[in-house]
Amino acid sequence: METILLRQIRLLRFCVIALFASTALLFANCFYPILPKQKFRVIEAERLNIREKGGILKAALSNSAAFNEFQRAERGGVTFSGLMFYNEEGQEEGGLVYSGKAIPGGQDADVSLTMDQFRQDQNVYLHHEEHKDAQNHRIEDGLSINARPDWSSVKEEYATYNDLEKLPAKQQDQLRLKSLQLGKISSNRMFLGVRRGLKDAAPYDDTGIFIKNKWGRTAIKLYVDQENKPHFEVYDPLGKSILYEMKIPK
Repeated sequence: METILLRQIRLLRFCVIALFASTALLFANCFYPILPKQKFRVIEAERLNIREKGGILKAALSNSAAFNEFQRAERGGVTFSGLMFYNEEGQEEGGLVYSGKAIPGGQDADVSLTMDQFRQDQNVYLHHEEHKDAQNHRIEDGLSINARPDWSSVKEEYATYNDLEKLPAKQQDQLRLKSLQLGKISSNRMFLGVRRGLKDAAPYDDTGIFIKNKWGRTAIKLYVDQENKPHFEVYDPLGKSILYEMKIPK
């Protein structure tokens, strides 16, 4: 009986020593890699972070839940997933994001490659957007370029957006124009691509360059319409009347 007990004690000692050695090896490998690179067939995770040696986040591959949890909570819930990039300060710089789901009467989907202004939202983005329901159908494919205030004015910018939501349509337009003239809010300056769909039972399909001025008002349109007719239009500073229009002779 004593011999069996001694053998069990020796075995236990050996297991403890082996466990300690393997734990120490794995711990040391975290800081000074000595083991061969590992290969995995499948990895399941909600979020993968890529960091510098100092710990600064540089990229993240994430599902929608982790986007909400880690960086988007202050903006409300989001449904997209994807790959996000970060600068030397750990601030978001853009990324590749996507979402898509079936809705009553059609679908709602979006895929975008975005490039952000420093500590701001996207300034340049390549995107595919589509929305179809029982009433309308819209697809937009192209490159968009925005102009945004400096990051130091972000609080004032988003306070203006909140104010706009509380106003009637006419007052919204007046405040938006004034804010754009003062450079307080963002403005879409150019879209290059295709806009097509169905609106109020009428189909449209416009392919071209659509340029806006600093006030966010239409300035120049160069496009081909649903009937394959080319258009070149130049608008006044408020984007309300055409100053010049090229007409194709019949």
